[in-house]
Amino acid sequence: MINAIIIEDEKSSLEYLTTILSKNHAHIQILASASTVDDAVTIITANSPDIVFLDIQLDDGSGFDVLDRLKSSMTFEVIFTTGFTDYKERAMDYFAFYYLTKPLQEKEIKRVLDMYEVKRSAFDMRKYLAFKSQLETRNEKITIFQANDYVSVRFSDIIYCEADGNYTYIHNTLGKSLLASKNLKKIEDVIEDENFHRVHRSFFVNLQHIKKFTTEGVLTMSNGKEILISIRNRKKVVEFLIKHS
Repeated sequence: MINAIIIEDEKSSLEYLTTILSKNHAHIQILASASTVDDAVTIITANSPDIVFLDIQLDDGSGFDVLDRLKSSMTFEVIFTTGFTDYKERAMDYFAFYYLTKPLQEKEIKRVLDMYEVKRSAFDMRKYLAFKSQLETRNEKITIFQANDYVSVRFSDIIYCEADGNYTYIHNTLGKSLLASKNLKKIEDVIEDENFHRVHRSFFVNLQHIKKFTTEGVLTMSNGKEILISIRNRKKVVEFLIKHS
């Protein structure tokens, strides 16, 4: 099921688009609709849709105002709908999936949604391949979703993982910090490697990348990061360092 939201201030256009979607695309579920910028932001935030049909001219502003307010949390595709043709270039600046000109045409709506489903299927295939890769390299790599794609990172290239609420930053030897949409405990479950240890509530480190350890319990990692080890974890870290010294 594909979840959709319609942002439209013309009642006739809203009813027409709703009818076409119900008639030709039963697998698309319309979660809600709105006609103002404020209401649009509210329902999009509350429902997390897959796709948004967005009118450019709204009662209290524009569709661009909606996207400007949601830009830090945009996980949906946008199909602009408008009676004006001079906004097309600006719409592309917002990485819109498509730009439909009113009056909306049934065949054109179907063509655009068929394109969307092909793209969605391709994404699902990437997800499958990423999952397959994770299984095949379970003891060597971790695969995470990053910048609209899947990235695999070798355990040996990970310096440490740092908790950030329900997310985790994975710091690697390339000087990058990859943000994984999993909490640190889930990352720890995936990385089953004896070289990794939870030294602190917020840090899961690769012991191979420790460059210095002080009697105060401060680790200096290979990238220069200093991490304080919790008291209850110091014994195991010391034992590892002595064993590999």
